Amino acid sequence: MKTLAIFTIFVLIFGTASTSLVSDAYAQNDLNILVRIAGQADTQINNQLTTSYGADRTQWPSDIESLYVKGHAAVESISNSLPDNPEQAKKDFLIAMKSFREISKILSEPVTESKVTSSDVSDKHLSSQLDRIEKYVKTLKTISEKHGSDVDFVQVDILIREARVQVDNGVEDPSETIDQLKRLINSIQKEIREYTSHGASDRVKQFVNKQLDNIERKLVKALDADADQTQIDNAYQLIDEIRNLISENQIDNAKFVFHELNKLLKNIERSVR
Repeated sequence: MKTLAIFTIFVLIFGTASTSLVSDAYAQNDLNILVRIAGQADTQINNQLTTSYGADRTQWPSDIESLYVKGHAAVESISNSLPDNPEQAKKDFLIAMKSFREISKILSEPVTESKVTSSDVSDKHLSSQLDRIEKYVKTLKTISEKHGSDVDFVQVDILIREARVQVDNGVEDPSETIDQLKRLINSIQKEIREYTSHGASDRVKQFVNKQLDNIERKLVKALDADADQTQIDNAYQLIDEIRNLISENQIDNAKFVFHELNKLLKNIERSVR
């Protein structure tokens, strides 16, 4: 874990991970190291942004928020790409780390102060806040379309138009409308997150079950070639364990056992050559 933390800090300070660094990560047996590195960087950046701007992401500067959404989506994609698409995981890893590095760079830049009146501050704050919300909603729509989640944004669009009118005419206070928007956006975020998580889980299950069917056919051939019966039995026990873990949605544990099964299968195949 100490090595992992040092690797993550190195990437965030000195830029995106070089090809050699990523290759070193791939050289290890556990490809999930990419998930852990990017996940730790994601957590560190999120903590920094929460400390600087608060937990409400609609209050974050639009350029920073856009970079974080891009980086966070790439982190989730890394996990979805493994174990069947390591090349895509590598690309997502680089995208995530580049986005987080850009955020770190922006956060380290000095803030320029300017003198404005209190009324100007209030008007500009509401207008810029609504701009950020509108831009963030566009990002959510893009993510929703990408994953085919079919989330309903009609009410959000109505509230944005209503808040925009209130901000522009200066007669009504848009604060309540903006608060409604934030609550609705939080609900949509959760809906998209649950949908993408469910979809990723289903894809992993389909892939693993397909691979297990493949392995079972190989075990039958190995048994016909007089492979060691004890190893064959152990392999079938691991297959049963993986299927149980998958049915209980314990994907990470299933991946670990699947890795052990693959190692055992290679030993069995070598013994009958």
